[in-house]
Amino acid sequence: MKNVLTWIIQEEQFAPEQMQYYETIFTLGNGYLGTRGTLEENYRLRKPGTYIAGLFDEAPNEVTELPNAPDWVSIELELAGERFDLEKGNILAYQRSLDLKQGILRRDLRWESPQGRITKLSYQRFVSMKDQHLMGIRVSITPENYNGTIKVVSVLNGQVTNEGTQHFKAVEECTFGERGIYLINETYQSEHILAMAASHQVKGKLINENFFNRRRLVGYQAQLAGETDQTLIFDKLVTIYTSRDLDGPVPATHLEKMEKVKALALGENLGAAIQGFDTHLAAHVQAWADLWLKADILIEGDDFAQKAIRFANFHLIQMAPKHDYRVSIAAKGLTGEGYRGHVFWDTEIFMLPFFIYTFPEVARNLLMYRYHTLPGALKKAKENGYEGAMYAWESADTGEETTPKYGGLDLKTRKPVRIWCGELEQHISADVPYAVWHYYQATGDWDFLVNYGAEIICQTARFWASRAEYAPEDDCYEINNVMGPDEYSEFVNNNYFTNAMAQWTLRKGLEVYALLEEKGKAEALTAKIGLKKEELANWRIVAEKMRLRRINDLVLLQFDGFLQQKEVDLSAYRHNPDAFFKDFSWEQITSTQVLKQPDVIMLLYLLGDQYTLEEKIANWEFYEPKTLHHSSLGPAIHAVFATEIGQNEAAYRYFLDAAEIDLNNKLRNSEAGLHAATQGGIWQAVVNGFGGVRLKDGGLQIAPSLPEHWKKVSFHLIYQAVPLRITVTNEQVELEVLVKEFRPLTIGLCGRTITLTPEQASLRVPMPKAGLS
Repeated sequence: MKNVLTWIIQEEQFAPEQMQYYETIFTLGNGYLGTRGTLEENYRLRKPGTYIAGLFDEAPNEVTELPNAPDWVSIELELAGERFDLEKGNILAYQRSLDLKQGILRRDLRWESPQGRITKLSYQRFVSMKDQHLMGIRVSITPENYNGTIKVVSVLNGQVTNEGTQHFKAVEECTFGERGIYLINETYQSEHILAMAASHQVKGKLINENFFNRRRLVGYQAQLAGETDQTLIFDKLVTIYTSRDLDGPVPATHLEKMEKVKALALGENLGAAIQGFDTHLAAHVQAWADLWLKADILIEGDDFAQKAIRFANFHLIQMAPKHDYRVSIAAKGLTGEGYRGHVFWDTEIFMLPFFIYTFPEVARNLLMYRYHTLPGALKKAKENGYEGAMYAWESADTGEETTPKYGGLDLKTRKPVRIWCGELEQHISADVPYAVWHYYQATGDWDFLVNYGAEIICQTARFWASRAEYAPEDDCYEINNVMGPDEYSEFVNNNYFTNAMAQWTLRKGLEVYALLEEKGKAEALTAKIGLKKEELANWRIVAEKMRLRRINDLVLLQFDGFLQQKEVDLSAYRHNPDAFFKDFSWEQITSTQVLKQPDVIMLLYLLGDQYTLEEKIANWEFYEPKTLHHSSLGPAIHAVFATEIGQNEAAYRYFLDAAEIDLNNKLRNSEAGLHAATQGGIWQAVVNGFGGVRLKDGGLQIAPSLPEHWKKVSFHLIYQAVPLRITVTNEQVELEVLVKEFRPLTIGLCGRTITLTPEQASLRVPMPKAGLS
């Protein structure tokens, strides 16, 4: 709070070549939709994008994706006959900033036109966190050395595409109210209706105004009298509704459905226009203030770390579906077209912990998406000859597999690279039940476990029991032809991560079923999914006999034959992973001991209770030098894990690597969208790593280990429905309950077992010398 700049992400000068990067990091959203931070006026490199969570469509010969909704941001200016264009004339002052605290994107500049006219322009934009269907832009225009006509042209442009693919067909473009415009589109394949409406308010002397429309585009134009040093204000409030938002009985006809969606968009927009821009902006700012009371993390002694964690939490909040259990968070959130809006394990393993401990009701929603898409997972398992639930590696609205077959070109051979993840990266069917149990442990949400979570866990356990292959010569079960988290290694046998997580799922299925039996709740689940006692007995056998090979007593073998792969010295490639792809073809890469991202280390992080400190250190020393971190998923996990083994310098270095992925565009690919999992990983690095917060032995344990130059860290957690504040300094750790009434809570704090009660709701203990072990 003391340093206001730790709340601000700035663009200090107009740089067209970085336009799409800033569009990504300046994205505004509210969980229902996200809008990239595109400039209002048009440029060649401008790439507008508005994406609505759950609104998918499939074009011919393409996998299903989030279609790019109409561009509502567009506002063109003509200043005394000259088009406002930053690529012409002179920029006398310029600053664009994202205010993380208030959720406002601002742009302030002074521009001298080719003919010498100087204009001061200020823009404010918000995507309402109070009303998920509402957005707004205010443009303030001040001529500094001239009088003349100021023309403002605002459009809703449905001509945008997904890299050339048009998902919407035009239905209607028209006007309403005094200064309102709207358009209605429909997706081709999924037949979703989208209605977008915009109203405008003008403060200044209006000369004239008119409307215009073309196919998929409708506009409003106002001409104002510009006078020297007199500010004109132009407000634009926009509402979006889709047929996914309809409640109650399904409309009898397609026309009725369209009219109902249209009525929602226009009705709300008319009401918004009456209340005005300022009212809605104030409500939006207050909503963000309420969110930050729960989500803000204070770091003293490191301004970059402070900004990084606020940037991460801001975008995680923006991506989160707060009112819709049918959707989850995509790998790019709602910030770009990368990965086509698909959901990966990124959500459950990297992002979900933030929500479990900060907004548990959102975490529940995210897991309800996996329950909602369980039929798709059951279908995939059946199609592949297995039982139970086999979750899609890339999931959209139905839960069916949506991974494309081919990706980009091999930089060395220039041939398309085959993507095998959809077929081979089956550990997703262990990651999801792991997340379900993590949520239940942290929240105690018995209703969720009984009615939804237990079914997910048992159906995935059923899958793994059918997926494992019996090897009679060794009397064990193997899982062959898979890909673990390390996506450089394809078609491997007995990937340790996959086998161990499958084993965990089988055992957890048995544990959950026994828990339901104990509480008299197993019968309903048994009847619903046809679970038989002999299946449970088989789960136990498969789990006990799962193949888990080691290199020696301490080091886990990533997969069969790993040691026969070619060794590569990564010292020349660590800071330039792209060079690795120029020197090695994809076929060569898949035959090396080079890891794209943590694999065994990932397992030791997730199932840390099962391994000793000695084992963790040995595996770190073996696998860390072999990891290229060509994936954005790795650095944050290495940061957390390094704190566990007392490698705080390495932990901080990896934390910085993670923070710079989007804040500094370290991987040079943020243009396609934010790395959402990295933002969740940054939270884990601070809270689970340096803050030392873990679930161990079924309970909350806290044992911090701060970077040397950090003076203080303070954050909130919700555990078992009890809100806590943890404050860590170099001298002590303070734990405080933030409510007066609560059930006694037992927590491990710096090696001690303490119980918080209403009579003793806070406690201070000396800062430990080392982190978790």
